[in-house]
Amino acid sequence: MNPLVNLITMNFPYATETVCIFMAIQGSMAIRNGPNRTGSMRWFHAFSRSTLTAYAGATFTNIFFGRPTAMFANDVFFGSCLIGYGVVNWLPMDVGYHFFNTFPGAFLHTLFSQIFRVGGVQGFSDVAYESFKGAPSAYYPTPVFGPILFPTMLGNVGGFFWNGFDGYLEKGMPWLFQQGLSCSTFYHFYSHDVEGYVGVTLRSVVRPVAVQIMTLMGADEKEVEDDALFAKFAIGVFMVLMAILRMPQFFGPRFSPFVVVSDTVKGLLFGGKKKKVSTKPGKKSKKKNQ
Repeated sequence: MNPLVNLITMNFPYATETVCIFMAIQGSMAIRNGPNRTGSMRWFHAFSRSTLTAYAGATFTNIFFGRPTAMFANDVFFGSCLIGYGVVNWLPMDVGYHFFNTFPGAFLHTLFSQIFRVGGVQGFSDVAYESFKGAPSAYYPTPVFGPILFPTMLGNVGGFFWNGFDGYLEKGMPWLFQQGLSCSTFYHFYSHDVEGYVGVTLRSVVRPVAVQIMTLMGADEKEVEDDALFAKFAIGVFMVLMAILRMPQFFGPRFSPFVVVSDTVKGLLFGGKKKKVSTKPGKKSKKKNQ
């Protein structure tokens, strides 16, 4: 299989450990460059904030399903938090912090932390589907909202935790909601919706292209027919590309392709309608002319 597919789908040695450590580094850098930029925080305060900045979703989202949090159930997660915090804050001459403030360092933790999130979308959507597939609603043969909303919440718990409900949502739909809803929707319907008309139609349109792409990527016959593998790769390419484009060195964190499309459509539909500007002199102008 092509190395790009293996990278994005986490099919390489020590993949879980690698992406977890980089996720922890990203959280530690966010705190070191933000609330703790003056170095005034005590180490445990800074460590706890770094951990929850990186792993708020992994810490709390499973509670909605009555499942053990990954932070307690998997030693790799909390161990990665210790390593990531140490790399950013405790290496001699602050070499870790300075490196991850460079473009190559920022690119690395952006890339691998986003691959971590790709796995989250896939894993949490799969869990929700497996939990609900035996009892779909009377209106559609596949459970619709659970496998979309569960992975979406995974990426947004941190925003609610740190900013509060209104603080997180008052300026519009946050990017992590836009990303989560779009990618979870595509992954769920393409991978899980075997009987419903949405999934059937989506695969009938996309699969011919998917087969060609996966063949070019060196997939064997079994991998070419694996809808879940292609869906994960497709959303992975999108999520990684968006994470890179939203880096400060490119378009910045305010960039959203959905907003660009929305603004373009609004411009085409309403851009030609301009407010009429009155050419009649006002009362003050009349008095001056008298």
